[in-house]
Amino acid sequence: MTATYAIGDLQGCSAPFNALLEQMGFTPETDRLWLAGDLINRGPDSRAILTRIHAWRDHVQFVLGNHDLYALARWAGIIPAKKNDTLGAVLSDPRVDEWMDWLRNGPMLITDATLGWTMVHAALHPDWDLAQAQDHAAAVEAALRGRQWRRFIKSLWADPVPNRWQECRNEEEAQRFRVAVFTRARYVTAKGFFSWPSTPPRDAAHEFAPWHQWFLERQTTGAIICGHWATQGLLVRPRLLALDSGCVWGRQLSAARIDGAEPVIYQTPCPMFARPDSG
Repeated sequence: MTATYAIGDLQGCSAPFNALLEQMGFTPETDRLWLAGDLINRGPDSRAILTRIHAWRDHVQFVLGNHDLYALARWAGIIPAKKNDTLGAVLSDPRVDEWMDWLRNGPMLITDATLGWTMVHAALHPDWDLAQAQDHAAAVEAALRGRQWRRFIKSLWADPVPNRWQECRNEEEAQRFRVAVFTRARYVTAKGFFSWPSTPPRDAAHEFAPWHQWFLERQTTGAIICGHWATQGLLVRPRLLALDSGCVWGRQLSAARIDGAEPVIYQTPCPMFARPDSG
């Protein structure tokens, strides 16, 4: 019987990934794998991660996370390496162009009406229904796949991101906002103001809530799988699976089988690769 599994942020943690696949009994020839983004960087072996999932690309679906976009920017020579960058082996590999072109053509959002699940790396805007979210994701995907993709990626690092959709003055700002929601968002206010840092400003912290609190309240259809928020940890709630449980920080790598009536959770422990305060 074909199974579909969703896994949280891998971030180059190849050994826990292998252990979790074995625990689940994943068979690449028959089963399907959904990966919640941040496939690479920070962990010790991003090259092994890319080698495996690219070989399984006909059976793997993924969404792009902030670390994957960072890897594309590094590959394109747009930004210098950050302190905790572990992409050296990937960027020096002869297969890097093939891997990065594959990532660049990846989606921001995946949905399966039969399974009843939608996956995004970080968040969805509480005021966007799933059809609107798909349209916003498609706008980003078209830019990443287009002839001016280097210019587009460079623009993501060029200027501050508006904190609210209504504050976007042009398409470039709208694109930065879309990317930030899909790959970076955690907290948002009832009026749609996002806090792009990992914690909201102290003087307004009481106004912010986790994005999924507002989304599940306002959007009455759609079940969401996400990653990105390791400090929040594994959350299993009606219509929500948050699967980033901090593997790269030495906690667990989490997965869920999502083709049944209720998700079945799997976890494996991870060694410590990155400090929780390392951004």
